[in-house]
Amino acid sequence: MTKKLVEGFEHFRKYQYEDESALMPKLIEEGQSPRYFMISCIDSRSNPGVIFRTKPGAFFSHKAMGAIVRPYKKGTALAAALQFALEYNDIKIIVVLGHTQCGAISALVNDIEDEEIKSFVSVAKSAQAKAEACCSNHGDLLKRTEQETVLESAENLKSYPSVAKALEEGRVVIKPWIFDMAAGDILEYNFKTEEFEVITPHEAIDDSRHAKSA
Repeated sequence: MTKKLVEGFEHFRKYQYEDESALMPKLIEEGQSPRYFMISCIDSRSNPGVIFRTKPGAFFSHKAMGAIVRPYKKGTALAAALQFALEYNDIKIIVVLGHTQCGAISALVNDIEDEEIKSFVSVAKSAQAKAEACCSNHGDLLKRTEQETVLESAENLKSYPSVAKALEEGRVVIKPWIFDMAAGDILEYNFKTEEFEVITPHEAIDDSRHAKSA
């Protein structure tokens, strides 16, 4: 069962330890200096390290269902990670990376009965309410709730003392992003137009390749 993981590690070791341009020996000797803090969903299809094809040392990472950021509470994993990243490292950008077809958002909108999951995603109820105010179609409601949740999470970040301090000092910016899995695009929220807009140039993806054979 773990063979694929071991094979993947062997590939990583070859190019990041043994290759002439390998980064790991340098990162070990000189230390890390990431510029990004990435908050993303646990969804296996939207792993930032994979979709952005980053090299080792590119970003700090925090994962949560739906990329949901709760309001600040002292002693949480996220609060400690942000404190470390912003006070002891030179983080410039915090990205809240949501994605389409998100299972966590679907669980929220469909009022999942599982109490463990429900107790976590329910923090985004206000985002759902905003979406319900303008969407009646179920598909549109899911999409809008995904977007509103990312925006709410980005706003909740400002309640973290380390983030508030860094923002006040002009040391960091927060970027709300959506990974559109079907289209293969990254969308960023434009605060002027109040819309999520595509920021990734690309060639059109042939949707027919996603269709099941008859």
